[in-house]
Amino acid sequence: MDTYRYSLMFTLLTLVCVEASAQSFMECADIENDSSRLSCYDNAAAAIKASLEKPQAGSSEQRQEQRNAEVAAIVFGEEQAPEVIEEVPEQITFIIKDVLFTQQRDTIFIAEDGRLFKKISDTQITIKRGERVSIEDGFFGSIFLVTEKGVRIKVKER
Repeated sequence: MDTYRYSLMFTLLTLVCVEASAQSFMECADIENDSSRLSCYDNAAAAIKASLEKPQAGSSEQRQEQRNAEVAAIVFGEEQAPEVIEEVPEQITFIIKDVLFTQQRDTIFIAEDGRLFKKISDTQITIKRGERVSIEDGFFGSIFLVTEKGVRIKVKER
């Protein structure tokens, strides 16, 4: 009788471990045992969190594509995208050629290479003509113009 119990317990434990090792949210949804399903979801959520917290290399588009592929792999069980190895410069610096103000009171910064940046932040501090600035990436694809004095202004490239 004890052998039967141990073998039954071992079989159930093996099934629970196999079900808990499912990697994607879609696979977790198929698990019938509530505690195993919750454990599976917890593991998948931890994998997404780890993916979002790890540093990434490459351009903004490459980083976004990499992050989307990693999340899709966890949620749908798809194949992960290859890591982006290419390094881009941390900061791009240039001089502000001109500052324009629109009728809607928007501030437009014109870079020396002709690119336009619309001021998004509502701070009263502004960047003056002739100042050297650098572009820094923020969260969720946002960008900031940062002066040598440390003034940070959130902008959108037009």
